[in-house]
Amino acid sequence: MKNLVKVLFMMSVGALFFAACATDSGMQNKSDAAYKLSDEALLAEQTMLAINWMQQSGEYRALAYQAFNAAKMAFDAAKPANGMKKAVAVDLDETMIDNMAEGAYRLLAHKSFDSAMWTQWCEAKQAMAIPGAVEFANYVNSHGGKMFYVSNRKVGAEYQATLENLKALGFTGVDETSLLLKDKESKKTSRFEQVEKAGYEIVVYAGDNLDDFAFTGETYHKLNDVRNATVDKYKTDFGVKYIVLPNPVYGHWISGLGADYYKKDDAGKQKIHRDSLKVWKKAQ
Repeated sequence: MKNLVKVLFMMSVGALFFAACATDSGMQNKSDAAYKLSDEALLAEQTMLAINWMQQSGEYRALAYQAFNAAKMAFDAAKPANGMKKAVAVDLDETMIDNMAEGAYRLLAHKSFDSAMWTQWCEAKQAMAIPGAVEFANYVNSHGGKMFYVSNRKVGAEYQATLENLKALGFTGVDETSLLLKDKESKKTSRFEQVEKAGYEIVVYAGDNLDDFAFTGETYHKLNDVRNATVDKYKTDFGVKYIVLPNPVYGHWISGLGADYYKKDDAGKQKIHRDSLKVWKKAQ
C-alpha cells in the first residue's frame, strides 16, 4: 500500500512538472513569436504610441493651438518690405491636416510607407484639420495676407483630391495660385521663391519638418547634428517667424539619425534607431 501511494505521489509530481514545462514552453513560444515579427512589422509597431499621442492626447491638441496662436501673433506683428504683400507659407501633412488614420491603418497591417497607398489615401479625401489650422488660415486670408500651401503631395494624381479635401474642411482661398505641390523636387526652395516673385514676402512659415522653412537648403537631407546646429543658428526666429508643429511619427529627423538611412533594410534601420539612443550609464 505504501509503495502504491509513493508511486501515485511521484506520478502526480511528474505530471505537475511536465505541465509546468509545457506552460513555460507555451509562454516561451508566444514570446518567440513576438520576436519573429518581420523587421517591417517591428518598424511599424514602433509608431504605435506616437500615433496614439497625436490622435488622443490633450497635450498634442494644446501644442497645435499654441502653434497657431503664436503664428497669428507673428503674422499680426510682421511688417513686410515696402511694396510687398504679406504671405504665410505652410506645409500640409501634419501641419494643417491630420493623416494619422492612414498611419494607423499601415501600422495594423504591419506595412511601411507605400507611395501608391498614400495616393489612395489622398484620393479618399479623409484627412482632418489640425486643431486651430482652419481658423488661422482663414484669419490670414481675411486680414490682408495670403496663405500658400507648400506641400510635397504630388502634382497630378494627388492635386485635385487635396484641393477638394482642403475646401471641404473649410480652408478658404485654396486654388491653383496658393496650392503648390511637388512637381519635380521635394526641396521647397524654388516654390518659396515662386511666392516671392509674385510680389509677396513670406512673414511666417509653419511646418512639422525643418525642411518646411526658408533655411531648408541648410537642413535638407542632412544628419541631425547639422540640423540641430541649424536650429541653434536660427533660435530667435522660432515662435516669431518659424512655427513648428510636433510630429514624432515620421519626418527627416528619422533619416537624420544615420548616414544612408533609406538605403538600409528594415533590420538596418532598427539598428540605427537603437544605436542612436543616449543611454544612462548606470554606475556598477
